[in-house]
Amino acid sequence: MKKLILPFALLLIFILSSCSSDSKSTNTDPVQGQWKLVAVDGFFTGTHDTFTPGLITWTFNPITQTVSVVNNNTNPNSNDLLETGVYNYHFVNNPDAPCAESIDINGTVYGCYTVANDSLIIDQAIADGFSVTLKH
Repeated sequence: MKKLILPFALLLIFILSSCSSDSKSTNTDPVQGQWKLVAVDGFFTGTHDTFTPGLITWTFNPITQTVSVVNNNTNPNSNDLLETGVYNYHFVNNPDAPCAESIDINGTVYGCYTVANDSLIIDQAIADGFSVTLKH
């Protein structure tokens, strides 16, 4: 009986040590990384503000679920949306909206978002809000 315990113990140790936990999360946050605000368009107000790429950056961190904004805009008449600071963000499911998810930043739903061709577009058109264009 003792002869059987040692092989089973070794087999058990081998099985347990060869299992990988694969805890490396494959991050599927489509907005992660740094984005440069290039345009804010207002539907109801008719606003159209453009910005030099890099003047205002939004850096999304999916681990802390924060967006760090660095806003170097000095024109008080342009709508640049967020001041320099760190804001919480998360995605909101939209069962009755034209998109599956919206992005909420600091308690404000900024609208549907799409990521394509190195652009992040956040669109509140359904609520006569803003369309925000950011570039990688």
